[in-house]
Amino acid sequence: MATRAWLWAALAVAQASPSLAGWRTAAYLGSAASHKSRLRIEQPARGTSLELRGVSWEGRSFEPSLYYGYRLGYFFGPVGLEAEFIHQKIYARPDRLVQAQGTLHGQPVEGRVPMHTLVEQFSISHGLNMLLANLAWERRLAERTFLQLRLGAGPTIPHPESSIRGESRQGYELGRPAIQGAAALEFRLWRGLHALGEYKFTRSRQRVEVVAGRAETLVRSHHAVFGLGLRF
Repeated sequence: MATRAWLWAALAVAQASPSLAGWRTAAYLGSAASHKSRLRIEQPARGTSLELRGVSWEGRSFEPSLYYGYRLGYFFGPVGLEAEFIHQKIYARPDRLVQAQGTLHGQPVEGRVPMHTLVEQFSISHGLNMLLANLAWERRLAERTFLQLRLGAGPTIPHPESSIRGESRQGYELGRPAIQGAAALEFRLWRGLHALGEYKFTRSRQRVEVVAGRAETLVRSHHAVFGLGLRF
């Protein structure tokens, strides 16, 4: 009798707390804010070797095209593997002062000046476009609440746009790798449908093309996202 009662209790717990194993998908919107960084521009054919320190960035996350992301993964219990795409944007603030040093079109440059006097525009405005492989871990906090942690890394497909002394360039490229760390809370709404809120930190050192050369900067960003997930 004791064995039978124990079996019935175990079955009831299993029905009340379904397995974490299975497929997951999620989609979200959000916003990202990036740290100031150095922007280095090399144009050998133009006589330019320029470093701008303290470049300010804005994300314009809620302007078209919106910041967004989605992921698909499989959990083998509390641990899962995922593929995730993040469409983030960064725009340099050309109205802000920067510390400039080097040469621009063969002329020496040094001092604190508005960025637009040297570089009219620099952005990655059709997306930094991170394609990440994640290792994820999940813990149930309550009947309907779940904590998730994830680490990810993968390539980027940036779309830089720049204008330097009236010469402009834009286009998609294969960028340098990005990494992320993230923490999320998911709340079960109905059956497999969940609401999610998540904090992410991403880091990527981008080296992209400009007219007759290259530009390089370190992108370190804090993200806050919200969306829906489905478990099946």
